[in-house]
Amino acid sequence: MVQLHSVTYAPFADAEPLNPRFRKGHAKLRMVVDAAPAPDVPDQALMGRLTSAFPGMARHHCHVGDAAVARADGARGVVLVEDEPTANQAHLLEHLVLEMLHFLDHSVRLSGVTCAYLSPPERNDIFVECENEASGGLAAWLAVEAMNGALAGAPLAPHYPDALRCARLMRRHAAASWPAGRLGRAARIPPARAGAALETLAHASFVEPETFALNFSGELHYRFVGAGAIAPPRRLATGR
Repeated sequence: MVQLHSVTYAPFADAEPLNPRFRKGHAKLRMVVDAAPAPDVPDQALMGRLTSAFPGMARHHCHVGDAAVARADGARGVVLVEDEPTANQAHLLEHLVLEMLHFLDHSVRLSGVTCAYLSPPERNDIFVECENEASGGLAAWLAVEAMNGALAGAPLAPHYPDALRCARLMRRHAAASWPAGRLGRAARIPPARAGAALETLAHASFVEPETFALNFSGELHYRFVGAGAIAPPRRLATGR
């Protein structure tokens, strides 16, 4: 299981020399995570589960500084290091966050880097460029949830892609009130899936349920709040 200790948002200039593609002074997320030292899922299988739900990860440009074989400039996909499961989990998490941020903010170019600790060996710092603080908090939280789901063998799609699609839609129409039926029609997904996405987004403090003096339908409505998503999660689920 991956444990998220903290999420912070700042330029983090000290991290910029670690990736030459970082834009100087650009805001970044810093995630501090512990990864599973002996996961039940082999690294390549874990990557397969993630890219099956988020196929854009297979198109990422990725370089690892201590990789045994240098990659060609045009090579695509996430690089994994042999016999380094904790570093590989954190590195996959970095790319998953970048993929989610690209979807949420339509970001054309974002870069990241993962830094493994010597002690404790399961701990890693992840730095990713980020255009929007609330998007970053949500992406960090959802990515950890999805990673733990993948480690547990739970299906990631359509739930996590649904949550991202609904989050982007609700932020675009921030003044609107959304029951699951209306959101499902707007997002072009079944109401039950929209309801599950709303529950996940509410748990991440990205949306919150509304209360009305009169609600004849009895259907729960949600409204975008967004700012709370940068806070650490109240609970880390093992997946859906």
